[in-house]
Amino acid sequence: MFPANNGLSFHTFQRYDRFLRGLMIDRQAWFPARDLARLTNSDVSGRTTRKLDPDQYRWERLVGSREDELLVSESGLYTLLLVYFYHPENRNLRQWLSNDVVPVLRDAQLPTGSFPRHALREVQGYPLAVLEWQGSVWLRFGDAARVLERDGTA
Repeated sequence: MFPANNGLSFHTFQRYDRFLRGLMIDRQAWFPARDLARLTNSDVSGRTTRKLDPDQYRWERLVGSREDELLVSESGLYTLLLVYFYHPENRNLRQWLSNDVVPVLRDAQLPTGSFPRHALREVQGYPLAVLEWQGSVWLRFGDAARVLERDGTA
């Protein structure tokens, strides 16, 4: 699907001022360990990932990279967050990953058509998970209320 010399293409997400790259390989979400380390302020190295099962990490070359990068699967990511790097904030991080990031990655693989599609939009400097469907942008009621509160119109 991707030329080996160009590397695998990815999507970039932002949480606060930190970036997370994500990609789909064989219908599974994968994330660079280096991005996870920055996002969680943890050491995610080859030594750390040896605690994971062999199917939860792999080495691949990404677009724009000169060498292979250590990737962690969605399952491995949750294991690292909830078992090895436990911190109360990781619950919110896990929710953001499962509710916003992973659906966008999965929807990017679907053919365009009449299916609703998850996307991230920035509204007033606040990233929101939205649903693009039938030519309209849909957003969760709670997110709409937060946007209105920030705007001061509510």
